[in-house]
Amino acid sequence: MKTNLVAGVFVLDAPYHADVIYDYRIPPELGDAVAPGCFVSVPFGIRNAMRHALVWEVRDHSDYKDLKAVRYLSPEQISLSAEMMGLCDFIKKRTLCSTGDAVRAMVPAAALAKLSEYYSINPTAIKQDSDVTRPSDLLLYRYLREHGETTLLRLRSELDIRVELSARRMAAEGLLLRRVEFTEAKEGRRVDNCCALTVTADAARALAEGKECNGIKLTSPNHKNAMAVLAEEGAPMSAAELRARANVTAAQIKVLANKGLITVEELRESRNPYTQAAYVGQIPQALSDQQQAAVDRLSDLAFSGAAKAALLHGVTGSGKTRVMTALIDRLLEQDRGVIVLLPEIALTPQSVEVFCARYGNRVAVIHSALSTGERYDAYCRIRRGEATVVIGTRSAVFAPVKNLGAVIIDEEQEHTYKSDQNPKYHAKDIARYRCAHHKGLMLLASATPSLESYKKAMDGVYTLVELTQRFGNATLPQVEVVDMREEAKNGNVSPLSTRLVEAIGETLRRDEQVVLFLNRRGYNKNVTCRACGKPLTCPNCSVAMTYHTHRYSYREGEMVCHWCGKRLAVPRACPDCGSEHLGHIGYGTQRIEEELTALFPEAGLLRMDADTTVSKSAYDSLLGKFRRKEANILLGTQMVTKGHDFPDVTLVGVLLADSSLYVDDYRASERTFALLTQVIGRAGRSERRGRALIQTNNPEHEIIQLASDQDYPTFYQREIRLRRLLCFPPTCDIALITVSGEVDYITAQAAKRMRLEFDDLRKWEDFKEVELVPFGPFEAPVYRVDNHYRMRMVVKCRLTPATLEFFSTLLCRFGNGVGKRIHIGIDFNPSSL
Repeated sequence: MKTNLVAGVFVLDAPYHADVIYDYRIPPELGDAVAPGCFVSVPFGIRNAMRHALVWEVRDHSDYKDLKAVRYLSPEQISLSAEMMGLCDFIKKRTLCSTGDAVRAMVPAAALAKLSEYYSINPTAIKQDSDVTRPSDLLLYRYLREHGETTLLRLRSELDIRVELSARRMAAEGLLLRRVEFTEAKEGRRVDNCCALTVTADAARALAEGKECNGIKLTSPNHKNAMAVLAEEGAPMSAAELRARANVTAAQIKVLANKGLITVEELRESRNPYTQAAYVGQIPQALSDQQQAAVDRLSDLAFSGAAKAALLHGVTGSGKTRVMTALIDRLLEQDRGVIVLLPEIALTPQSVEVFCARYGNRVAVIHSALSTGERYDAYCRIRRGEATVVIGTRSAVFAPVKNLGAVIIDEEQEHTYKSDQNPKYHAKDIARYRCAHHKGLMLLASATPSLESYKKAMDGVYTLVELTQRFGNATLPQVEVVDMREEAKNGNVSPLSTRLVEAIGETLRRDEQVVLFLNRRGYNKNVTCRACGKPLTCPNCSVAMTYHTHRYSYREGEMVCHWCGKRLAVPRACPDCGSEHLGHIGYGTQRIEEELTALFPEAGLLRMDADTTVSKSAYDSLLGKFRRKEANILLGTQMVTKGHDFPDVTLVGVLLADSSLYVDDYRASERTFALLTQVIGRAGRSERRGRALIQTNNPEHEIIQLASDQDYPTFYQREIRLRRLLCFPPTCDIALITVSGEVDYITAQAAKRMRLEFDDLRKWEDFKEVELVPFGPFEAPVYRVDNHYRMRMVVKCRLTPATLEFFSTLLCRFGNGVGKRIHIGIDFNPSSL
């Protein structure tokens, strides 16, 4: 074993400008156990607070003297493999985040053990109070004598934050005993005890009958019952089952263990909420000629021995999922693992049902609606190689799948694949890195690909695989555009057009189903004073609040802020002018629900939005009811528009189709086209012809016409030409720099200083060749959010290594001088401006 080794570590709590390698001495007792990729606890800062750190390198020398020592190596730690170490470095350089941010994105929270230090008086070194000379030591000594063993955290809160120095000094002198315990984070593990006999079954029966065996005789009836149950079972059983069957307590089980009659071992229970899915097996599925050609082409790429990327572009209902499962079948035959990413949790129940039925226990599911413990157990199953097919939302791209063969990103155009929290990564970038490492296939699939992906396919960077026909006898739905201006002229002021109401009635009479889409939750968009014209705004944010009705009454409601979650009662008068004339403007899903319930009381209606899907099982419950036809109308926001396959849905209605066209964002047209195309595609996915009604005030708009015709190639040519003229992605990259703080004028001053730093850096010799086109700083579209003011700066650029180095230097220089009152963040190619 080598001595005098040095560990270079990244402290996980360090901010970006202080995120550098820190050297620590490796004590002899840890020796070779400390290796790159493992997690340790180290004393950090002036107060030597214990912090988690990632070991990045191990050396035999350091440029610094008097190094602090690594204190603890986390037991049963989830260390990072060489691939994950490289991925961590890639994320840091690509998104300019700290090591801690990157690690927390890659590893579940429950994986990092929590360190607890306990102190107690050493009974072999009892001293009188007069023997303790320091007042601080005496205070600690008296406290421990009265309260017994106590954690360091409690000592700090009860006595003084500096008590740690006294505790460590007294422990070194032998006056105190120090104990360290690692516990997994809350919900990190669920365990039960497994009980097994140490004697033969015949001996256990004899003891249960009150006979003496090996010098032991049981007198307690409960003890006898426990031995009888274990003898009858003939195999180890959980303590919970033993307690229930023998009517014994945990203390009585412990007595039997102390007598040496049974052993009690800790047994980890794996939590998997999807074990109830019916397993059918890999039943051969019929493929069309187009689908078979697609599978063959993608298989050639996956098994080429090199990293490849492909775009599967198929019209809605073309059977892209069948192509994916056929490809997965071939990969599993070659012992390759697969990650399948979905944009919404709402799509997970349907996909889990498909994949679990086909692949059984080889499937693991990861998404944010699972508990901390469920995510951790899924992560451990994947690490052990028990799960080779991983399904989940964005974070599942980090799953430690062994021998990864493909990462499949369904509905790849969705903005949910881009994280808006540090690290601000895009799932496609992570998938690209991982597929390059494993020489696998990154497969993007969509009926409406992002412009970035389709351009790469046109340029030959991605292999384009197309499905131009719906599967089977299904045909694309008939689309009808309803002009809401004509409805108003005819006296209909309802959000539901006469044509849509008639179509819903016709569909229900045929015992078919309806999906309605409105991208606005709540009852009214806002409440506005008719006297002064001002809307009721959130006290914490610079936005108007939305009126929501209560769950069981459409007549009673409250004001809700969709940014910070603030809830307020509806005032009787305007807070600004005192007028009692308040008008409810606009409409959301709650109001449409009320009108539809009145029009079609027998149909059964389900509303699916952020207000009705709070619980973990809400998505599965709502979609399951609709699939079983317990309701025939499904009304919802974006979560009902994509990926779902309901064979009885023959009518789709779109309300406020043009509401997203005039958003102040260069992607407005692209998102509107994708949204309309996807929701139209929910209709007519079986042999019955479907139809879609689009309500709009701009029926002549080109985007609405193209979406109605499902004409993606024409849309792409139109949009890419406009992006080139205006210099927007994918013809360039965009860096969005945000400066935020709790004080208005301080935030504005910090933003100005940031711009000065930016301009100064551009004069440096190293950055003179970096092409940057800055705009701002200016106020964010929503200036104040949860009492934090936000200033922004937009920079058009090319994300080259030199450009990334420029922004990294800017963050470090600015972060070093502003303190904790100001926060700066940067987002490359954000999902919205």
